[in-house]
Amino acid sequence: MGWLIDPEEKTAFVYRPQKEVEVFDKPDELLPVPSFVSELNLTVNDLFSWLLL
Repeated sequence: MGWLIDPEEKTAFVYRPQKEVEVFDKPDELLPVPSFVSELNLTVNDLFSWLLL
């Protein structure tokens, strides 16, 4: 799994094996995370709040 983050558009593109690219751009959307951090609940807004500090 990988994320491509566009800070200008506040969009995260999520890449997973054998799946279509998913686009997350709504502030309250939960981002998918790898299974080893499955307890992490991270929204698009959380991600960009951390990055823009």
